[in-house]
Amino acid sequence: MKAYHCVALLFFTLCWFACKKNDTLKGIDKAALFAPPATAEIDAVERSWMQRNLVPQDITIVETQSITPKLSAYIISFHLGVIKEYAAVLVPLTTERVPLLFYAGGFGIDEEPVSSVKVKLPAEDLTFIYVVPAMRGQYVSLEVNGKLLKSPLSGGSRFDAFDGATDDVIACLNAVGALFQQADTGKAMIRGGSRGGTVALLAGIHDQRFKRVAPVAFNSDFVALTAQLYNDPTYKAQFLSGLLSGTSTIAQTRQLIIASSPFYFSKRIPKAQLHAAQNDRITPASQAELLFNEMKKQGIGDRATLFIYPDRDHSNIATGNTELESRINTFFSEPW
Repeated sequence: MKAYHCVALLFFTLCWFACKKNDTLKGIDKAALFAPPATAEIDAVERSWMQRNLVPQDITIVETQSITPKLSAYIISFHLGVIKEYAAVLVPLTTERVPLLFYAGGFGIDEEPVSSVKVKLPAEDLTFIYVVPAMRGQYVSLEVNGKLLKSPLSGGSRFDAFDGATDDVIACLNAVGALFQQADTGKAMIRGGSRGGTVALLAGIHDQRFKRVAPVAFNSDFVALTAQLYNDPTYKAQFLSGLLSGTSTIAQTRQLIIASSPFYFSKRIPKAQLHAAQNDRITPASQAELLFNEMKKQGIGDRATLFIYPDRDHSNIATGNTELESRINTFFSEPW
């Protein structure tokens, strides 16, 4: 860890000179902003998570569609504080309690704010409840065997894309558990891609009901990445807007960046299957390796497996990747 921090500090210094001509953070103490997190800061983030009220209110079924005689699809809504949020839910007809599988979508600053998922059902009956949250500032579009469900836009800012979005996922888990008696909320799993991959990890870190996480093409340490990429519009929007507008302090900005970084909470990660693309420049494979190696240092390397796919990048890691799909499906089908 200390060696990593020394290398990181040297890297930050080099990046500072490279960015000097176009310096979004001119006049701000970057050494303080991007210093390696202290134990006290990490502990403070964990305490803040425990103090949050993620019990949803006004839980309602907005829309229902019959997909097959044994499967129904729903759009649900709920309030998390003052924010009204939505999710798409597939629920099998059963008298038994079944696990839940969540999908957390990605994020693009110039893209439509949608979590769009197309589901092709297996030949056998669905053995879990499938949930796609429309995290804050986004809506969900779920196509199931040619039938389309589309939610309204969830409230809140989509730029609260990690820490806030993770709260949304946990509140959604609570909402689904309240609505559907089949939901065994103690057996939750989550997959996500890009931003959603990081949120999947954070959900497992925040809430022990998420027993299995499968992040695909994800970042794990936003302190180091933001130090390198603070002029990038996405990083500015997600982490630095409050600091730049004068509504957040350096300490508050650091707390947000740290809280969005699974690396600093690796000891809390449940059973995980990590997927990265060798040629990914947006969420580099080195970010997955960094997290995997830290888990091994923490003595919990047996909880995780890491797969890096050669000749793939951020845009196609999951496109036609039957090997990835088979690994994740097997992982989520393991006996409890």
